[in-house]
Parts: sequence; C-alpha cells; structure tokens
Amino acid sequence: MSTPKERVGIIGAGRMGLPMVKHLLRNGFSVAVNDISAENVAKAVEMGASSCATPRALGEQSDFVILGVGYDDEVREVTLSEHGVLGGLAAGAIIAVSSTVAPDTVKSLAALARAKDVAVLDAPICRGRWFADEGKLLALFGGEAAVVERGRAVYQAFCSDIEHLGEVGHGQVAK
Repeated sequence: MSTPKERVGIIGAGRMGLPMVKHLLRNGFSVAVNDISAENVAKAVEMGASSCATPRALGEQSDFVILGVGYDDEVREVTLSEHGVLGGLAAGAIIAVSSTVAPDTVKSLAALARAKDVAVLDAPICRGRWFADEGKLLALFGGEAAVVERGRAVYQAFCSDIEHLGEVGHGQVAK
C-alpha cells in the first residue's frame, strides 16, 4: 500500500513557485497557492492548483507548505502575522523554507512552530529559473531525518538533487 501524497501549499507562486506548482501537479500532488499577485495566482489555478486568500487559509488545507517568498521579513509576515500560515496548520504539518533567509530566522521559526507541533524544513533552493522550469533544482536541506524524508517525497517533483546538510539552519548557511 502506498503512502498518500502530501497536500502541498505554496506561498509565493512567482518565477520559481509557478514551475514548482507545475511539477507537483504533474506528479499527482494536490496544490494550493497564495501570492500577492493575482496574476500569479490565476496562472497557478489555470494549471490546476486551488487558490487561498491568505497564508492562514492555505495552511488550513495543507500538510506541507513551501515558502517561496523573498527574504526574512516576508517569511516572518507569511508565517507569523495574524493571517500567517502557522495559525492555520494542524499538528504534524511541515513548513519548508525555500526562501533565502538568515540561519537565525529559520531557527527562530522552527522554535515557534515546534510549540504548535509543526516542523520546519530548512530548504533553500539553488540553480535558478531555467532549472526550475526543467524540474532540476538543487535543494539544500536542514532538519530532522523524518522531516527531511517527507520533504524528499515532495521536492523530488521539482529537484534533481537534494542534499541533507544537518540541522535547521544548515541549508541557509550552505546557500
């Protein structure tokens, strides 16, 4: 019997996020998106994703959330604000930080998420947009073994290479 696929949410369906959506859908994942750009959301919906008005609403229907927003301030906003994803996630969910942030930012998020029994996967991606289009990104993982294994099952849809480098924060250091 096969394990059911994660219900994936992507916050930040822009130049890198849209190819992720495409590859996840092609690999049979259910995908929900949230983005500040209505145009990007429309493109993702056209591909077959569902849309969510807020990060929190996305969390309410996702088991595994990928953050594809800019940097530290944006990550804190979409995770910890009043309408942040952390408020909508159930125990056992994972937030994968594929944004480029300071190691301390992802470690702090992991500590706050742990209080809700939510795990954080430090998962910055490398190689750029053409590799995203082809599903050949490189992911640099930091996190606990069980979280990394769940992450591999999702990220292999759009990454040709995944390296587990240690604990949360190590992925950001390597990038």
